[in-house]
Amino acid sequence: LTPAIAGLTLLYVFLNLSTGSIEKFSVSALVGGYGQPLPWANAALTAFLFASAFGVLAGGTLADRTQRHGLVAASAFAGAAVLAALVAWGGLPPVAFVLCLGAAGFLTGMIAPSRDMLVRAAAPAGGEGKAFGIVSTGFNIGGAVGPAFFGWLLDRGHFSAIFWAAVVFMAITVGLTLLEERNAARRSSAPVARTAP
Repeated sequence: LTPAIAGLTLLYVFLNLSTGSIEKFSVSALVGGYGQPLPWANAALTAFLFASAFGVLAGGTLADRTQRHGLVAASAFAGAAVLAALVAWGGLPPVAFVLCLGAAGFLTGMIAPSRDMLVRAAAPAGGEGKAFGIVSTGFNIGGAVGPAFFGWLLDRGHFSAIFWAAVVFMAITVGLTLLEERNAARRSSAPVARTAP
């Protein structure tokens, strides 16, 4: 459990919190707080999930063509945060909610391959499986904490907070990703210790 792996585990926690708020609670927030018809709210969530799958495919192609995986992930998530903020701000027609969440889903999906490449780069030689195992617990932590927090927000009528929370968690994720990108660059440029013959 190196500092890099611990940092990536925290990154996975915030990744789950960022997308979990939208995946599990956006329909309730759109209907209850933004007055959107249920079919349109469902369409917005469907667009988010469906576009996310295509984002993963695009992200995989992009990950093969760059070594700046942290920068790719941070840029995509920053774009998703802007789109989530537009949704949180409200005042959009139903079709705009669908388009914004669809585009946000594409961008959040696009970071998945680059995210995994960051873990692979941080893992010690021969310990990639254990590294992914440790880091993946971040999803479980976020999945356990997030629903209780977001449900608490809905119970108190803070519907827009579902999306604002996603924006905040995405911003934190961007910062953590850029930090890991910098740390990865330092590790790769550090001189390799040589053993005496």
